[in-house]
Amino acid sequence: MRTAALALLLASPAAAQLCDQPFSPTRPGWVWQYQVTGERSYTYTIRKTQITPNGYTQVREGPGGQEESRYRCTEQGIYPVDFGSQGAGRAEMGGQPVSYNLEVVRVTGVAIPDYDAWAVGNSWKLTLEVRGSGQQGPLRFSLSGTLETTYKVVAQETVVTPAGRFLAYRLQTQFSTRLRASTGPLSLPFNFDSQGTSWYAENVGLVKSIQKTREGESVTELVALRR
Repeated sequence: MRTAALALLLASPAAAQLCDQPFSPTRPGWVWQYQVTGERSYTYTIRKTQITPNGYTQVREGPGGQEESRYRCTEQGIYPVDFGSQGAGRAEMGGQPVSYNLEVVRVTGVAIPDYDAWAVGNSWKLTLEVRGSGQQGPLRFSLSGTLETTYKVVAQETVVTPAGRFLAYRLQTQFSTRLRASTGPLSLPFNFDSQGTSWYAENVGLVKSIQKTREGESVTELVALRR
């Protein structure tokens, strides 16, 4: 089945684009709709624009408005090169709210690897080196460090979502945040780890994910894919 799918891709004009991976299709006009349930419930859509052979812009539209982020495509796979508007936000540090603004300064690894990497037992890693600034009350500080995600394919199974039934690869993901906040002579670590599970279907992409944090569990499911 994998050989037939690969032959179909090679016969397609889109095959010339490194961005059009089977587990992350990049096609003009395609729109993915997702629903999120958990502490907050909402829906959002994803579409890809400004598509070139080596990159694209991902547009996410949800309750918070429209957010754009850029991705680069190589023979090894696809990775983000910025956070777009998601680089700014709020979090907690020491039990107190913190506003922050981060930018990506270096990327190692990929988020979506080449087709051949998708097999049970395989793993890959994405590391984003980041820097920026933050504020907690009247205190302003600089931020620097890494955001690392490790992916491991643990099974191939059928998963059911509102969009239907899919044969998908189940990935276990480990997220590791290692940041340091500095102001004057003071420097404090901001470290955080979380786990997740995600399912990717061939020629569809992400169909379901479960993210576990200190605040609880959040489930994202594909509702529809408009082609």
